Amino acid sequence: MPGPSPRAVRAASPAGAAQALDAAWSRSVRRASRWAVPTLCAVLLAGFAAGIWGSYRDVFPARGLYRVTGIFEERGGETLIMLRHEAIPGLMDEMSSMALLAESKELLDRAGLRRGDHARFTIRQLPDKLLVVAIQKLP
Repeated sequence: MPGPSPRAVRAASPAGAAQALDAAWSRSVRRASRWAVPTLCAVLLAGFAAGIWGSYRDVFPARGLYRVTGIFEERGGETLIMLRHEAIPGLMDEMSSMALLAESKELLDRAGLRRGDHARFTIRQLPDKLLVVAIQKLP
């Protein structure tokens, strides 16, 4: 009849148990560290992609909508406004002064814009005009 295996003898003694525990812990650390770098890369890549998507959505909120930052110049009637704006990516270059129609009088009233105020305008491109559908006053 064969005797106990050397592994069983090592595990039976306190020093052998500690060695077995160290060996098991070492294997699990190696296994975990093998996945640490790829996991970190995946997390960083996902964060980078989310940042790019957020930047893209800041400029292009939806199909047919554009966001532009500009300086309010004046109101010419109930829904007509004049503004000086930066370039609108995918639509037009910077303009020194441009007239836009607001979606409603209430939209302009709620914005409370005064001459020289900086604001972000969300614009919908229609076949014959550009329509302001949202206004966010900037500090």
